[in-house]
Amino acid sequence: MVNGEMVDKNAIEQFMTGADETPAPELPISPLVGEMSGRTEGGAVPPASPTDAETVEAEIDEADCRVHRLRTPLRRSGERIDRIRLCPVGLGDIDDWSAGTLSNRDLLVRMAGVSAATLKALRWDDAEAVMSLFQQMVPEFVLAAPKDDA
Repeated sequence: MVNGEMVDKNAIEQFMTGADETPAPELPISPLVGEMSGRTEGGAVPPASPTDAETVEAEIDEADCRVHRLRTPLRRSGERIDRIRLCPVGLGDIDDWSAGTLSNRDLLVRMAGVSAATLKALRWDDAEAVMSLFQQMVPEFVLAAPKDDA
């Protein structure tokens, strides 16, 4: 329930996974009768559209992240790790997860910004606390889906 209204979880899942997208209608290639295309006479070239190759990153506010102070700190290459910070999941991460190219553990690695080896080195009480934060922060359908690595 959001703002007193029931939320259709299927609609949210469809939006998050792109299942609600309908293909854009195909526009005719030729100009209207009596018109010339802009490029035939060296006219304006439409602006380039962003590509998938460009790097775009969210500016995540620290208040949106959740931090667990480790009860048993770790050392990685001589560097002390005394906390794990989970930041909100991105739509691209959910797309990758939905496509099956990202496991729940990989999703956790992305959210934490640490290696899988670092997460595997956590003692059980710390791992349990980090997993609790993960479960609070990911969409419900991620947790409900049968995965072998949750």
